[in-house]
Amino acid sequence: MSLVTDTFEQIFSQEMYLSILQVWPEGQIIDVEDGRLAGVLLSMRRSATQGRILVMAVEPQRRGSGIGSALLRAFLQQCAREGLMSVVLEVRVSNQRAREFYRRHGFREEGHLAKYYPDDEDATVMTRNVV
Repeated sequence: MSLVTDTFEQIFSQEMYLSILQVWPEGQIIDVEDGRLAGVLLSMRRSATQGRILVMAVEPQRRGSGIGSALLRAFLQQCAREGLMSVVLEVRVSNQRAREFYRRHGFREEGHLAKYYPDDEDATVMTRNVV
């Protein structure tokens, strides 16, 4: 929880984490290095054929080391095993680094959500096919 809170400066309830873990445990991917949590990808099934990335966070000092790419690959492999066809996510319009990361991994910008975040910042909707 602290990694996500520190990364996004937004507090999510413990109940939220527990509920997404109960609904689709296989869609929650973590990376542990040297006994410490280095990165996390939290997701949900949006439909029978589509997954949704809710949160992906990597420890600041480990960004750029490939952890995010490994989390995303593991997630996409899990989606493929379960027959999902596509993945969707939302990212802050101002988060150019994240938007570029997802573009490098095959995501396309598909839409715009006005005032999506609690501070009224807009979001970019990005999607990609699983395979």
